[in-house]
Amino acid sequence: MFYVFPQAVKLDICDDIIKDCKENILEEAKVYEFSGGDEQVLKNDPDTRRTSINFIKDKNNKANELAWHFLRKANEIHFHYDLKYFQPIQFAEYRVGDFFHWHQDASEPDQNNDLRKLSLTLVLSDPDTFEGGELQFYNGEKPFYKNGSKITDDKLKSDVSARGSVIVFDSRDWHRILPITKGVRYSITCWTVGQNFK
Repeated sequence: MFYVFPQAVKLDICDDIIKDCKENILEEAKVYEFSGGDEQVLKNDPDTRRTSINFIKDKNNKANELAWHFLRKANEIHFHYDLKYFQPIQFAEYRVGDFFHWHQDASEPDQNNDLRKLSLTLVLSDPDTFEGGELQFYNGEKPFYKNGSKITDDKLKSDVSARGSVIVFDSRDWHRILPITKGVRYSITCWTVGQNFK
């Protein structure tokens, strides 16, 4: 289940975020894997994920303020989860051939019984400057609904692909980024944490 704020962020702000984030060193993205028992470790897995990232740890960065605003708003409108804090924002650069296969953002509960509850992604790039890279959600054979109305595939694709659109979704939802076939796609992602649902 997700909530979309279509084209909610001004284009000049998207440009500013890209400029600020590209000044930092980008690293090859890793994925979590269980190493036996309950311990998770980060490792390179180019069959699952191929992209370059960095984390925005400056709490005064405008991207942090923006993300937290939309996470709180979507939670107030749609999810009503008990949230404690949000993790540092991840800036991602997807170049030709880069992708992120089907995955969930959900985490195992930590020592305080906290886990990821909501995820946010903001499309920073103009969709006319790249091809591929579509964010997709897996919903089996069931249709998606918004405000009681069925959403067509074209409408959903348009809403989640538009520059400046903010998508907030349950971290347990399966989703993926299709391979980039032309150009470069920039986005930011972050996650909120709260007490385990159980």
